[in-house]
This record gives sequence, structure tokens and C-alpha cells, in this order.
Amino acid sequence: MISYSQFENIVVNELKRDISSNKDQQKAISSEKDQSLFIVAGPGSGKTTVMVLKILKFIFVDDINPNEILATTFTRKAANELNSRILSWGDEIKKHLYKTLTDKKKINQLNRIDFNQIITGTIDSIAEEILRIHRDPGTNLPAVIEDFVSNSAMISSGLFNKDRYLDKDLQKYLGTINSTEEVKNPSTMSNLLLDIKNRLYYDQVDFKELIMNENSEGSKIALEAISDYFNELKKRNILDFSMLESKFLNWLSSGKLDIFLKEIKIVLIDEYQDTNLLQEKIYFKLAESALSNGGNVTVVGDDDQSLYRFRGATVDLFTNFIERAKKQLNIDVIEVNLSHNYRSSEDIVNLCNRFVELDEDYQSARVKEKPKIEFSRVNNEDFADKEQIQLNKVSNQKSVPVLGMFRQNQEILAKDLSILIKDLTHGKNVKKKIKRVLKSNKSNGYNDLKDKAVKNEFISLKLDEKEGSPSDIAILTYSPKEMSYGNQLFPYYLRKNLMNFKNPVEVFNPRGQDLQALKSVGVFCGLILECIDPEAKFQKSIKKIPKLAERNMNKWRKLAIEYITTNPEPVRPVSLEDFVNCWKTRRPFAHNPNIWPDNASLIELAYKLITWIDELQEDTEGVVYLEAIAQTITQTGFFNEYSAQIHFKNELLERNSVQEAIWNIFVPIATGGVSIDENLLDTLPNNRINIMSIHQSKGLEFPLVIVDVGSRFQKNRVKTSFLRFPKEGGKSSNLEDKIRPYSPLGTGDRDPKDRAFDDLTRLYFVAFSRAQDVLLLVGLNSAIDGYIANDKEMKIPNIALGWKRDEEFIGFDEIYLI
Repeated sequence: MISYSQFENIVVNELKRDISSNKDQQKAISSEKDQSLFIVAGPGSGKTTVMVLKILKFIFVDDINPNEILATTFTRKAANELNSRILSWGDEIKKHLYKTLTDKKKINQLNRIDFNQIITGTIDSIAEEILRIHRDPGTNLPAVIEDFVSNSAMISSGLFNKDRYLDKDLQKYLGTINSTEEVKNPSTMSNLLLDIKNRLYYDQVDFKELIMNENSEGSKIALEAISDYFNELKKRNILDFSMLESKFLNWLSSGKLDIFLKEIKIVLIDEYQDTNLLQEKIYFKLAESALSNGGNVTVVGDDDQSLYRFRGATVDLFTNFIERAKKQLNIDVIEVNLSHNYRSSEDIVNLCNRFVELDEDYQSARVKEKPKIEFSRVNNEDFADKEQIQLNKVSNQKSVPVLGMFRQNQEILAKDLSILIKDLTHGKNVKKKIKRVLKSNKSNGYNDLKDKAVKNEFISLKLDEKEGSPSDIAILTYSPKEMSYGNQLFPYYLRKNLMNFKNPVEVFNPRGQDLQALKSVGVFCGLILECIDPEAKFQKSIKKIPKLAERNMNKWRKLAIEYITTNPEPVRPVSLEDFVNCWKTRRPFAHNPNIWPDNASLIELAYKLITWIDELQEDTEGVVYLEAIAQTITQTGFFNEYSAQIHFKNELLERNSVQEAIWNIFVPIATGGVSIDENLLDTLPNNRINIMSIHQSKGLEFPLVIVDVGSRFQKNRVKTSFLRFPKEGGKSSNLEDKIRPYSPLGTGDRDPKDRAFDDLTRLYFVAFSRAQDVLLLVGLNSAIDGYIANDKEMKIPNIALGWKRDEEFIGFDEIYLI
């Protein structure tokens, strides 16, 4: 329709995207429609911009029809962002062309462009949609359940079936994967079984060979539990995500999707570094068709941001993509490196470069000859004005340096950090004195800098007066849990301090506590249980119910009864007490005819009860909790005999339907089997401080990022080493080493401990690179200075603070302690 030079001119002048000055972006966007690319996109390098403009270039320059383009992303949020930007920028280009084009043929061609025909989404959402469209007439596509519902299904069909969760051999076998002596908690057991099941799919394991070689009783029971899970889902016409992807691959390979494949010319895959072998096979099948149709396959990603090995991702598929594509697709792929960082300040970019290059042993796990990240941000002071964000009396500082706040204990750290956050969110100009630089003095050994304070030097910080909000601040941590085995953790103290101010600063951390431990959830679930099973009549008749589940359900009932006595609003036309009593006695309230129904929906009961629980309706975190429980009830109904309905025709039906609901819905919640799924956190509130896991922060960016690198490290304890300096491979490596010998991937050439170090390096690289203007590392003094034991100074090695895996401390001269 138009030439590339015309397209570029529109992009630069109308969309205000200066791709002409970035030769790497230009190279990626302007490549021919039959040229496949391997795009290594560093953090903040404009990856989404390149993907969108590349798609639009195919449409406007190469005359590719929108329905011939398929683009996958890693998350639903990323898919929505990609699609939204395609529609927005595509419409702007169309409007400009309507003003400038005179050729009627081209105008008619322009009229026919429908960007909604572009196939975008996660690999799972695309697979589900394609299978639905191309299913055989008269057949139903299996329902697809979310990951947290898979956990409930594994608990009910795999573990509680034949009381496998009590089997000592199974507990010990799962312990070998979890690096513990044994595993007894049903939820943890279920998660490990699902990990094994997913690996069988993702690593394309020869199942028969695996069974022949697994000789322990525990492994046999594990495979039996997985087999029962398969059969239960199959019987109910249900798929989980790995089963969905496997079905999609089978249909692609069998010819059932040839009509769909004939139209595909462009395959564009984002976040390829977190791809597994099953997904690679899907992508290569799609690519075969695209190539035969005169198109290409392009993968985009960053090996330094590969975080999902614990879910089966294999970063080698990305780092070796050019060779694998040559061998399996017989194509020559061009590599393009997007290394210009438009997100972060120069000091943050420098730290990210230094951090990722610090350890020589890590370099062999990266893309070969990978260029450094280049600071390229211009006139982008989102966090504060230049006059308000500065480092006074420190030479050669163009922006705020990377900061470090380390204190004696978690309580003091939380107090000082909460004061800083409060002052910033309340619009104050915060002035902090710099103490010293976090860097090793090699001539004097380990971190001999205690007497080398930086004198009379300060920084000033202030949120942007016009656009600043609490959501500009994110606190990233290995785990956002506020409680662990009854112990209060740093996020707990931080929330407590922020909420205790005269003008409280609210926190958004729905993963801070286990769902079953939340009071509002306890009241909600207790009310449901009291309605369907008054006085626990049917619950008590269930044999061998897990003690943890029984304790929690009884606690919930107690909370519910206490809550009823508070007589919450509304009290008219029906009070909560009246409503629950109607359910208990099975007598309708003022209804005609005055007959109790033959059956009732649990989800309808749940949504009626929240009328009296404000926290689950009005609080931002409470809405997330409600959604998690509602999805559990709804999706668990897919594989229940009574489909989350309570039946009242006779006592047998009532008992069976109630017991099924307790076993398959409330026992999994009560034992920790239901957690907050990432897909429920797509939208972050703009009036709260976000506390999140580093994994959850991937793909996001914030003006001020606070990374917890040492709040748990009082001593050099083995039980915390996996968070900072691994002593062994851990769960992911244990599972890989059990499964990979029976996979085409093999065991690889990196030992388990190195893989664990690689994972931590990538994790903290992602954390550091989320920051736009200010990066603040926090922890305990002992994390940087060591501690004294038996008159001897002890070190606490920590990758995030500049330790190499050979236990040499280097540190960072970019980090100023405040």
C-alpha cells in the first residue's frame, strides 16, 4: 500500500516514535516479510513498540492481511496492551492515510483493514480459541481450568483418593524434590505433583520409559495420583493448561487445523526466554506454515529476564534459537539486539550492567557476545523535577544514585522505610544523608568500609507534584508473604507502620497472607458452611478429613457465628441472621409458595452472603479474595458430580452434595490449596503502595522501586541460602534431574547449583531494571556487614549485593547507603 520510507515518516511525525534514530529498532521493524528474526530485547528497550510497529509495517507496507498475523505474549495483560496499542496506532495511521491517499484502489484496501482480525493473546488463550473454532460439528470443546483450580482437582482426585496424602512413601519421595525430609501438607504435595505432571508435558517426556525406570514406591504412587487426575479431568471433559497445549500440538500435527494454518504468514512470539519444549514444538509447527506461505517467524525476549524455570521454562531454547531454527526449520535467522534503555536513569542502567556481568560463571548461560544496556533516556523526569531530585555535593552525578537502606532489625527497617514512603506520598521534599558506598576494598578484605563515611553529602527526593501517587512506588521482594509459620515478616511490619500513621498509607498486597488465614475469608467461608451444613453435621461424618482442614473450617464457623451477632448492615428486608437461619432450617423467608427448592447454587449463595461483608465488596484486596473463591467454586463445579449445587430432594442427595462441596472446594481452601492467581492482579490500584513478588513485577515499571535484598538475613543460615547464595540446586533442579533424562532436552551441561545461581541472578536483574528514576535496596545491617559469632566476624554471601559465586565480594560503587 505504501513504501517503508512513507511508513517510517508517519511513525516519526504522526506517532512521535523516532525509530529512525535507533538503527536496531529500525532493523527489526523494516526487515522483509520473509526474513525471520531473533530479537534480544533488554529492559526498557521499547520491545512492545517494536512488536506493534513491525505488525503494522506488515499490514501497511507488505500488504499482509491482519488475519494472517499471529502474535503471542506471556501474560493476558501484555496481550491486552499489545492489542490496544495496535488498534490505537493502527487507527492513527489509517486516519493520516485517508487524508493523503488519492488512489481509490488503495483507499478501498484501507477500508478493508480490520485490526481485530490479528490473532493476539497468550499461547493458551489462542489455543483455546482455535480449538473452539475448528472443533468437529456437534462436539463440545473441553472446559479449561485455571492453575489454582488444578490444585484443588489434584488434591481431591489424586491425593484424597485412596488416602494417598497419608502415604509415607509418597511423602518421602516428594521430599526428595522439595529438598526436605518429607512433605505432609496436602497443598504442598499437590503443587509438587502438578509440577511433575507439567514437566511430563513441557519436557515431552517418554512416559513409558519414565515408568519403567522409576522403581521407588513413592514415585509409583505419585504417578498413580497423576494418572487419576488425568482420568478425572478427561471424564469431566476438562483440560488444564499443559493438557490444552498438548491437544493444540496434536491437532496442528494431525492436519485438523490445516485450514487455519493455510492463512498464517507471520508468527511473532514475545517472552520467548520462558518457552518450554512443548511450546517450542507448537511455535515451530506454526512457523512451518508461515514460512511455506512466504512469511516468517520472529521471537523476542531476553535471557537475562528468564524467571520461570520452576514452571518448566527452558532458557536454552532462547539462547540457542538461531541454531535450533536452522536445524528444525532450515532457515537463516538474523539476530537483532535492542540494547538502548529508555526506561531507567543512567545510574540504574550502570548498576544493571555491572550486576549482570559481575560473575564470570554466569556469562556462559547468556546469549553470546551480548551487548551492554545503553542509557538512552532523554527528558523523562517522571519521578520528580530535576531541581527536586538530586544528589547534592557529589561530583559527576547526573541523577539520583542507587540507594541502600540497611538497619539493625526488620522493625527498625520497616519504621524508617515507612516514614520515607509516607513523606513522599504526602508531597514532602525528603533530604537524606549519605553514609558510605557499598563496595569492597580488596586490599583490606571483606567490605572494610565502616570507617570510610561520605561526609556532608545529601540527596533530595520528591514525588512529582502533579502526577505523583502512591502507585509510583513498588516494593519488590522474593516473596510478599507477611506471615510464615506464625512469624511476622518484613512486609507485615511495613504494612503495620504505614497503616498506623495519622494519615494512613494503604498497601496493596493480596498475596501477603494465605487465603485461608484471612479473617474476611474465614467469615465468608464459615457462613457458607453454616448455611449448607448446619452444626457441621455432614462435615463430621467425612472420614479421614485432614486435621488442618478440620481446624480451619471449625475456626471459620466460629468466626461466622461471631460475625452474625454483630448484626451487620443491611438488616432490612432480611438480616444476615435471618438469612442464615432460613438456610439452616430449609425454610424460605416470606416467599410464595413457601417451599424450599430442590437444589441451590453455591455461587449464588456466595454472592448473596457478600451483601453483609463490606470488605469483600469495597476493599481492593477483598475484591481479589472474593474473585479467587468465586472462581474456585465455579471452576471446581466442572469436575464435581453435583456441579457446585446443593440438592435437597432427600437426605442422601443432600449429604452427598454437601460432602462433595466440602471435599472439593472448602478442604482445598482450608489446606492452602487455593492461592491468588497472577491473572487476578492485572490491574494495580493507583492509590496504594504495591508490595509484590519480583516475578509479578515482570513487564512493569515504576518511578521508585524498593527491592528487599536482605530483610531475612540475620545470620548465614542454610535455610535462607536459596534466597541469596544457593548451597544446592533446589526444587527446580531436583525435578529437572529426575525428568530430563527421559526428555529430548537431556540433562544439559550446567550443574544444579549453577542453575540456582543463574536463576537468582536473573531474578534480581529483573527487580533492579523495573526502576525508572530511583532504585532503593533495603535489608538488615548484617546482610552487608556480616555478624559476630563466638568473637569471629561472619559473612553473609548475597548475589544481590555483589557477591560472585566463588564467594568473592566485589560490591557496587553505584550504591550509596542512607
